[in-house]
Amino acid sequence: MSGRAWSLAAAALFGSAAILAVLSFLVRSSGVFLAVAAGLAAFAVLVFLGGRLASPRSVAPPKSVGPASEPASASPDPSGAEMQLDALRDRLIQTETHPLRRIATADLSGPARDLAERLNARLDSLTGTGKEQQQFIADVSHELRTPLTVLRGTLEVALEEDRSVEEYREAIGNALLEIRHLARISQNILFLARGESGRVTLSFSNQDLGHFVSDVVRELLPAAADHEIELSVEVPEDPVIAFVDPGRMQQVLHNLLENSMRYTPAGGSIRVRLETTPDEAAIEVSDSGVGIPEADLPFVFERFFRSDRARRAYTGGSGLGLSIVRWIVEAHKGRVDITSDLDRGTTVTVRLPRVK
Repeated sequence: MSGRAWSLAAAALFGSAAILAVLSFLVRSSGVFLAVAAGLAAFAVLVFLGGRLASPRSVAPPKSVGPASEPASASPDPSGAEMQLDALRDRLIQTETHPLRRIATADLSGPARDLAERLNARLDSLTGTGKEQQQFIADVSHELRTPLTVLRGTLEVALEEDRSVEEYREAIGNALLEIRHLARISQNILFLARGESGRVTLSFSNQDLGHFVSDVVRELLPAAADHEIELSVEVPEDPVIAFVDPGRMQQVLHNLLENSMRYTPAGGSIRVRLETTPDEAAIEVSDSGVGIPEADLPFVFERFFRSDRARRAYTGGSGLGLSIVRWIVEAHKGRVDITSDLDRGTTVTVRLPRVK
């Protein structure tokens, strides 16, 4: 490869990392389409300038030293890397009016093909991110619509005519429940957004999971009694040490137990059991509730997902609890599994690394 081609390739490779960083920042701050448009424009300018730097310059022929000396050729080889990079530059300029169009790479080779494939891969990633953002906005709008509609209807009915103090009290109480529901949804959305952007700080320490699980279950015994549900716990006698954030792991157990209480009818039971292997500790939460259809099991950890059966059994959920459970468990280098039988119950198992 000629020196000019190497200069162009080096300029493009050096600038690509900076451009990708700018793309990532613009996605977070200004949206996908602006990021794509800005990235393509910047990339086109970069390659164009590189081409200018690598363009042929007039070179004076060397002075003749003797009969055996040969005049050096000053004209560059028009084939090879320079033509490939020129072709890439032209295609980048053409895509400025269609920011999401992929660059054809079949007839490119060398640095030009590598750069085009990297940019295409980034475009694929940005397109996927845009679709996820659109779906997230649609899901949030759907989840907020129901409590807002109930809240508005309750207050409008209360204001239509004069009512007794007890009727006003009931209307205010119903409105307060919906406000709490909205607050819980907003808090969960904020937690997931911060977690996925790396802004949630975890405070790890060695904890005896046996004592920890027993204490959390004891805190929720009154709530289980209110639902007329039997709540029990089984833990080993020997200490089971894990390196965890106690506040976040308490959030995991609360989410799982509250889910079980929502979908377990009065007279049912919930059992929490801690089991161990040489490498792992497994916290198992089993209930005798309504269960989850097998077809829905692969989706239960997705944000806002609630099966039709769950919506009929309990109308106040947001579909974020299990998403939060999975994020926290994976942040502890663990994993979470779920099994379920219709009308027989559900079992969620959280597996965490043990401290040896």
